[in-house]
Amino acid sequence: MTFNSYLNLDNKNYRDIIDYYLIYLSEFSNNDFPYGERLQLRGSASKFVNCIYAVTFLKQEKQDEYFELIDKFNEISNDLRRRENQSRLAKYLFSSSNSYQLKEEFEKIYIKTLDIISDTNKTLDLRSRYLEINDLYKPDNSNKSKIKKLIIEAIELIIKDDSLTEKTKKQLVDYLNKVLANLDYENTNWTDIIGKITETIIILGALGSIVGGFSPLFEAKEKLKETTEVIEKTSINLNYKVINETFILSEIKNINSNSSFILQLEENNESVDKN
Repeated sequence: MTFNSYLNLDNKNYRDIIDYYLIYLSEFSNNDFPYGERLQLRGSASKFVNCIYAVTFLKQEKQDEYFELIDKFNEISNDLRRRENQSRLAKYLFSSSNSYQLKEEFEKIYIKTLDIISDTNKTLDLRSRYLEINDLYKPDNSNKSKIKKLIIEAIELIIKDDSLTEKTKKQLVDYLNKVLANLDYENTNWTDIIGKITETIIILGALGSIVGGFSPLFEAKEKLKETTEVIEKTSINLNYKVINETFILSEIKNINSNSSFILQLEENNESVDKN
């Protein structure tokens, strides 16, 4: 693959972009940083960062840190090139230390690159653990703040209940705190979250039925059920492409002729095609 072909790859073509970039960095280092390839470093790095941002997400702070390393390397590289045009004495005095520093800065870039790739692979692995249907289900879009608020309210209700022993309360609260901690992770495991919430709903329902009458446990159960409704409403990604890949639209209209949303999507798409 040529450098231009690499730059023209779709940013979501993760595997090809990562493979090219790692090979480029490896050959760049093994060949002792030839000047021609030094000129490609920032462009190659930008493509790499844009790819990571496209397939998962890379905070601006981390992007800035990465490019600071790139800029530092290029600064030393440019200084080293200027030294090459100086006298032999200047070369002797400065070139050796600059070359060593250049290698040190490159090692930082390479290590940071591997760290970013490792984190991205973990994120992609976590995402592969939930059901994917034509981009219909995107739990990362869920309203985390609202979910956390409802879980905290459920925890307060569990603590408030007088029928449970302190040990039982602690077990329930600790379990829900794991869900809260998971929600704070950059790489949230939604399958684990939904599973833990569902288990707790079942347990609270069983405990509440034993206690009978009015119990804060029933309220806590309802709070948790509400979190699943929030996830359902905010994680479903509806657009024409998704609908078209998921359903046979003609059959949908036969089953539900009042499906105005589907009809509207079709009409919008037809108008776009005509234009």
